[in-house]
Amino acid sequence: MGISVGQIRYNVFQINETEGNDLNVDCYLVKGEDKAVLIDTLQDTDQLYETVRKLSDLPLEVIITHGHPDHAGHSIRQFHEAGVPVYMHEADIDLYCNLFSGEYPREWFTPLDDEQIFDLGNLTLRIILLAGHTPGSVVVLDEKNGCLYSGDAVGSGHFWMQIPGCIPLHEFRDNLKLFIEKTSFVKNLKIYPGHRYQSPVQLNRQYLFDTLTLSEKILDHSDQGNDQTMMFDGEIIHFRECAYGMMLGYCYNPENL
Repeated sequence: MGISVGQIRYNVFQINETEGNDLNVDCYLVKGEDKAVLIDTLQDTDQLYETVRKLSDLPLEVIITHGHPDHAGHSIRQFHEAGVPVYMHEADIDLYCNLFSGEYPREWFTPLDDEQIFDLGNLTLRIILLAGHTPGSVVVLDEKNGCLYSGDAVGSGHFWMQIPGCIPLHEFRDNLKLFIEKTSFVKNLKIYPGHRYQSPVQLNRQYLFDTLTLSEKILDHSDQGNDQTMMFDGEIIHFRECAYGMMLGYCYNPENL
């Protein structure tokens, strides 16, 4: 297992954790003039806090996009012990704490609100709830620079709506439609997801349109995809998978439409 650092903009770093074919996940450090924000905390690494502090000595806050352990990993302990505030949407805090059987108490987390603003000095980050993959999935929008840090809320070229905890697909479709309307004014939108390697191209607003179109096709049964199975948390899950445009793999539960 190792982590590597790439630079997206002069003030934005992509930090990747990779281990063989089993793990490939990204988090993002955004630096302002007065403060820095880390978006997600990878999975198994114990090097993330040290890496972030080499990149920035600014006052720091952590935003967790959703309560799955590949985006809210073990390094949360290091940030908490260093006195760094860790934010997660209320709807996912219990989900996360239950996954770890209380290893990370809910008292470690500050509830994150829809439309909450993080002021970094020369730029602001806006939190937008986009429930679907989990009830508390959020995205982080830098309106000034047209950057959207999406976690798994709209996937990474692939999108999981088949696992336990996902909300009904029609509710996600409605949430996505509203989100597209809310952000229509942002020009040249660039999407930086939690698994950036899954897409062969830079994701943009077309990806949102393709995700919405495919959601509607699934719901009206004009595209039902192919039957698939996978192991998840020790159990076999049966699901279906579709593809459309930039959405390379839309996995969904036909019993949770």
